[in-house]
Formats: sequence, C-alpha cells, structure tokens
Amino acid sequence: MSAQSRPFPPLLVLAALLLPLFYFLDQNIHTQYVFDHVKLQEISQAAIAKHGNDTESLMRQVHQGLRAEYGDAIVADYSKEDWFWNNAGGAMGTMVILHASISEYLIFFGTPLQTEGHSGVHTADDYFTILVGEQYVAAAGDLKPKIYRPGDQNLMKRGTVTQYAMPRECFALELAQGWIPPMLPFGFADTFTSTLDFGNLWKTIYYTAWHMGGQALRLKF
Repeated sequence: MSAQSRPFPPLLVLAALLLPLFYFLDQNIHTQYVFDHVKLQEISQAAIAKHGNDTESLMRQVHQGLRAEYGDAIVADYSKEDWFWNNAGGAMGTMVILHASISEYLIFFGTPLQTEGHSGVHTADDYFTILVGEQYVAAAGDLKPKIYRPGDQNLMKRGTVTQYAMPRECFALELAQGWIPPMLPFGFADTFTSTLDFGNLWKTIYYTAWHMGGQALRLKF
C-alpha cells in the first residue's frame, strides 16, 4: 500500500472528531455555574462583620446565607462527621462539601493549626475567600508573599501555579468553577505516595460522588 493511500490512524480520527466537541463544551461550561463569586464574598464579609473570629458561628451564618441565596444547591446541613481530611500538594487541611458538580465545587476548607504546600495545576478557576486567619501566596519569582485576610478573596486562575501557606489557624470558603473531575487526582495522589489513609480516601470519593450525582440533573447543555 502506498503512503498516499494509507488510512488515517484511528486515534487521529477520534481526536479530530472529539476536539471540536471538547472546545464547544469548554466554551460553554460557564452556563452550568450556579454561584457568583462576588455574592459569596459579600455573604462571607457579612458573617465576618457579625462574628469576627468565632469560627463555628461565622461558618454557620455563611451556610445560612448560602442557603438563603442558592436554596437546595447547598447542603441542608452538615455536622462534624461530614468533615474529612484533604492531603494535596504536601499541604494538609480539613474540608466539608457544600456543593459539588462536574462544573463547580463549594467547600469550607482550612486548618486549626497551620499548613503549606503546592497549589496544584487545575482546570478550574479557584476563588478562596478567607473567613478566619491569613493565607500567604507566592508565584515563582515573587520575593514577597501576597497576604489575604478575613473578607479578602484570592483568585487563582486555572492553569496557574502558586505556593501557599496558612501559618496559623485559617478557614476559607472555596469556590472552584471549571472542569472539576480532572482536579480529583491531585486530591487523591498523596494517599498513595505518603499518607496511606485509605479510609479518608474512601470518604472523599463517597462524598464527592454523592454530591456530584445529586447535581447531575442540573446540566443544561
């Protein structure tokens, strides 16, 4: 068979067919968004103004504000048993899921101690609104950190990389908007390379799948 008459490799043909679809989906992923990061910051700032460093009361008011604004898109309630560990990029914190879908997640994340690590390279924009404490952030080449304090919102655009630290107690309301499933391996990897905490891995997978499954019918493509 001559070189001119050889068929295209199947994978090349598949890629040619799928790339336009992926491009279309990526350009329209924003149509699936439920949350407005500006509104989340406003809800957080109102709770901070009322409760200051009372972390539990502050987060409860944020949760109530989110329910009032977004209804059943936010979990009706959460308890201490709904929190689980997050080990990713060398950092360790605790989190509870308020909402999760293929296009967004909204969580409380933080630590009562301190933590520091690699942000990861993600397929979503990340809005990190500080509730209590401080977050220090630096990009490659920065000689001084950017410091985010209660009420501030740190935006890390998808594809960017930072080093971050919470030098003391720090909790935040974190919103990710974009493609969420490709972010999950970053959250799982430390289980296999260091912690071996497979019980927590199972809890992470279970809660993430449960929330994403509950939001699947909201898709509007």
